[in-house]
Amino acid sequence: MTSSLLQRAQLQPYQTRMIDMAKTIPAIGLFMEPGLGKTVTALTIIKEQFNGKTLIVAPKRVAENVWTDEANKWEHLRTLKLSKVLGTASQRSAALKQNSHIYVVNLENLVWLLDTGMKFDNLVIDESSRFKDSSTKRFKSLKKHLRTFQRKIILTGTPTPQGIGDLWAQVGILDLGSRMETSLTKFRDKYMMPDQMNRHTRVVYSWKPKEGTVETIQEKISDICFSLKSEDYLKMPACQKICHDLEMSKQEVNHYETLKKELVLDIEDQAITAPTAAVLAGKLLQFTSGALYTEEKDWVPCNNAKLEFLESLLEESTTPTLIFYHFKHSLERIKEAFPEAQVLDDTNIQSWRDGKIRILLAHPQSGGIGLNLQCNAGETAQMVWFDLPWSSENYIQANARIYRQGQTKPVIIHHLAIKNSIDQHVIDVLDGKINLQSALMESLKCVSV
Repeated sequence: MTSSLLQRAQLQPYQTRMIDMAKTIPAIGLFMEPGLGKTVTALTIIKEQFNGKTLIVAPKRVAENVWTDEANKWEHLRTLKLSKVLGTASQRSAALKQNSHIYVVNLENLVWLLDTGMKFDNLVIDESSRFKDSSTKRFKSLKKHLRTFQRKIILTGTPTPQGIGDLWAQVGILDLGSRMETSLTKFRDKYMMPDQMNRHTRVVYSWKPKEGTVETIQEKISDICFSLKSEDYLKMPACQKICHDLEMSKQEVNHYETLKKELVLDIEDQAITAPTAAVLAGKLLQFTSGALYTEEKDWVPCNNAKLEFLESLLEESTTPTLIFYHFKHSLERIKEAFPEAQVLDDTNIQSWRDGKIRILLAHPQSGGIGLNLQCNAGETAQMVWFDLPWSSENYIQANARIYRQGQTKPVIIHHLAIKNSIDQHVIDVLDGKINLQSALMESLKCVSV
């Protein structure tokens, strides 16, 4: 009887090359774009090269399913025993008592696990960009234990979502600062310079690399970190990104400009206020999406531009469509307009992939990492960004749920953006034309902050 499991010989050549390289690099960074198979690559390294117990740290949804599902697909990994350290404190404690090769914990429970005192021989960080901020409690807690691991792997498809400075903490997990300085202050002194700064208090809001820094850092870490792009290694179908510039009515534009300039708007008998620039940016994004949250956490509608365009888009196509939303009021309004739409959860992923669900709704942080949401049932694979995210990391990860290895149909990614609004500055951030801080300043430039 022929085994239905995948065989090691079916690994891609670039995967076997990474596995071979890891034999001589005890602490390695694999910056592999989503869809290139970094999970099975790491599992193969663990199976063939690691001794003792391995700790894998991953985002919650990835920790729940991705690592065990991937291990179960491959013949050469079937003897690996994985224990998921998830759930209640008693469930997590029971999981740690199991005699396993690998213990998978979600980010939120990492500090708890390290405080238990249990020792691990090896460390794997899945989505290491979640550790880019060295001031977080989880990074500080992990840092105390880094010298105790014999082998280390960091994995991510988006190592620098906010710039080259994001690498300092991540690479430090591997080399303890030997390549890019042992403290963030020293790193910034050597490689960075202030970008946005309060000229009165001298408080620095953002940093930018000095001239030549990017090339210097790339050279310094090139012996332990390796970057792979899908377009270089996979034969992928076409991916078309379309930005639809939508218009609001004259009255709606006036309401938008009033909120932007006056920081307050009376609408539907509700007073909407934005006391700070950060709150205002959020309110403007809410407005362009079609509704505003009130002080009572309810919401009031303010325009239907995106919803009306979405209706016409879906009328013209029978292709299964994945829609990403950010605001709960967007989810509610879309569900009201399309009663047949389903919200992504663990029970309907396969139905979506089989083409049995026409409209699937997902938040980029719940459907943006680790999941395979490919659907090749239609002539094309269609995705819509109803609400636009500031985070390029969430954007890249979410797009890669469909546009990844195994996709056979062309992919169309629609972006719904209100003309002459904050939406267009977000698009510029996602396109890499400007950084987040510059986009915020530009979109609020008429505001006194």
